[in-house]
Amino acid sequence: MSPVIFGSMRMDESKGNEDYWAELLYAAYYAGIDTVHSSSEYESFPLLIKTLKKLALIDKKVKFKHVVKLAEPHFSDSEYSSERLKEKLNDYLTKLQVERLEAIQWMWRSNLPDSKRIESFLDHHKKIRLDLEILKQENLISSALCFPYSVEFMKEALRLQVFDGFCVYRNPKELEYDDILKECDRQTVISIRPFAADKRLISSEGPIHLLDYNFADSAISNTILSISSLSQLNEIKGFLNV
Repeated sequence: MSPVIFGSMRMDESKGNEDYWAELLYAAYYAGIDTVHSSSEYESFPLLIKTLKKLALIDKKVKFKHVVKLAEPHFSDSEYSSERLKEKLNDYLTKLQVERLEAIQWMWRSNLPDSKRIESFLDHHKKIRLDLEILKQENLISSALCFPYSVEFMKEALRLQVFDGFCVYRNPKELEYDDILKECDRQTVISIRPFAADKRLISSEGPIHLLDYNFADSAISNTILSISSLSQLNEIKGFLNV
C-alpha cells in the first residue's frame, strides 16, 4: 500500500460527478497513491463505485488496492458471527470488483459499555483469529487491522495478537493512542484523520508538516487522507516525492 491512502468518505456529488472524481483518482494514482479506503456505510460509497467503473474505462492500467471498514458484530448484533463476516467481505469484493482486499479495518461495535465490549471480544477472540487466518489463506484479504474504539480494547487486542495491526486516529489534537503505539511493531498501524479535519490546523502547520508528524512514529505505515481536489493533491505531492 502507498504511504498515503485515498480516503473516500468525503467524496460528494456536490463537488462533482463520477467524471470529476475519476479525474482526481487518476491523478492521485499516478502521483503515487495506489490504495483507496472506503466503507459501504458511507454515503459516498455508491459514488466511489461509479467512479471506479468510469476510471476503468479511462485507463485499464489503474488498479487500486482497497482497505475497507468491516464491523462484525455491528451495533444491532448481540455477538460475533463468522458467517456475517464472510458475507460482508464477499459483498465488498463484488461491489469493488476485486478478488482480494488489501486490508479490512475490523471493529467490534456494540451498544454495551466498553468493558462489556472487551469482555465479549475476549470470549470470541480465538474464533476471530481463526476466521481471519482462513480469509488470508484463501487470498481474500492480505491483512486484518483492528479499529479499537478505545485504548483499553487495543491493549487486549495487542496482547492477544489477533490482528496484523491497527487503525487509529493520530494528529496533534488526538493523541490518546500515542503511548500504546510504542508497544506496536514497526509499520503495523494506519493512522486516520492526520489533519484532524481542522482547516486552522492545516493552515497553521501545513499539510506536509502534519504528514511528517504522523510518520515520525515508527509504528505508522500509512495514513488515510481525504482529498477532494487537484489543488489539495498538489499540496502533498512534495511528500509523495513526485
